[in-house]
Amino acid sequence: MKYLFILICALGLAVVLGHFVSDDAGFVVIGYAGKVFRTSFAFFVVLLVVGIIAVYFAWRFLYQIITLRTRWIGWSGNYRRKRSQRALGNGLLALAEGDFNRAERLLSRGGDDETATALRYLGAAEAAQAQNAAERRDNYLSLAHDAMPSAEVAVGIKRAEMQLANEQYEQARASLAYLADRHPDNKQVLSLQQRVYVKTDDFDALLSLLPALRRHHVFTPERIDGLESQTATAMLSKPYTSVDDLHQIWHRLPKTCRNRSNCIALYTKQLAALGHQEDAEALLRKHIGREWHPELIRQYGEVRVPKALQQMQRAEVWLVTRTEDPDLLLTVAKLCINAEQWDKARSYLDRLIALDPSPMAYRLLAEVFEQGEDIDAANQCQREGLRLATNSAGGMPVLRT
Repeated sequence: MKYLFILICALGLAVVLGHFVSDDAGFVVIGYAGKVFRTSFAFFVVLLVVGIIAVYFAWRFLYQIITLRTRWIGWSGNYRRKRSQRALGNGLLALAEGDFNRAERLLSRGGDDETATALRYLGAAEAAQAQNAAERRDNYLSLAHDAMPSAEVAVGIKRAEMQLANEQYEQARASLAYLADRHPDNKQVLSLQQRVYVKTDDFDALLSLLPALRRHHVFTPERIDGLESQTATAMLSKPYTSVDDLHQIWHRLPKTCRNRSNCIALYTKQLAALGHQEDAEALLRKHIGREWHPELIRQYGEVRVPKALQQMQRAEVWLVTRTEDPDLLLTVAKLCINAEQWDKARSYLDRLIALDPSPMAYRLLAEVFEQGEDIDAANQCQREGLRLATNSAGGMPVLRT
């Protein structure tokens, strides 16, 4: 189109010049170095146009020669870029199809810029991971980081995820510790740290991580509550040799955990085991007064204080409004036995067995009968308790005669 326009313009100019030349051809005289050149005006115009065209094409030819190297670099760069993009696309498709060997081969060639190169190496690392080639995987991840240092977090997270998938927990822990030190607010890093700690049962580390998980809303509130409860249960279930260590862990727990019945029951059980029976009894009594919970009632029956009769009487007060509570009846019966109140213990156990018979109730009643030297009744209770225990365990039922 451009050349057609130029041709039309040239023809129009020629027509105009022809019109003027037909009336008066005219002439042009050029003098140079003592010599005179004379020609017609029309010929001069034609010669001038031809000269301009010749100069233009000569310049175009020279320009093409001068810029040959630059154009070659540009062409080859475009060719490599297109080839690189095609290889990246084919590599990602191969990765999605599960052809990991081909995917790794295509994606490990690098890219035309830092972003594409980093993506390629990340893809190659995934392909190597799928082939259980941890050494090649780590090499690709290092190359991805070198190609694009600003992608440190993405590469580090990918490395930790792959290490977790391979159960390389210590390596994953080290990778995440480095990232957490440099990017403490990253939700994905915090989430992966939680996974590592749970997998390795490192609940002490998880306990330290819980505030950050809640502060940054890494999980839903319900899930964080569950993690807190799981952590508290694990921390309070391990053996302690020092009450100071127990107190330290207790005060590190979130306040919500310190108000949960299961945690209070575990904590007071540890206190009692370490010889702090009175502290355990006082704490249990305080929380039972605030919130009635079977687990706290059951644990209260396991605590032994020097003033056993007073403890029994406190529990009997609760029976005034909860006469049909099996857990409370069992607890009061235990406290009666501890206070050597055998008649009361038998009375409460008879009520309990009538309400909700259990192997424990029969065992305690047998103990009461043994104390009264009624061996036949004690043996009968033992047999009934064994029958209940066998049936509840899925054994063969005992036929009544």
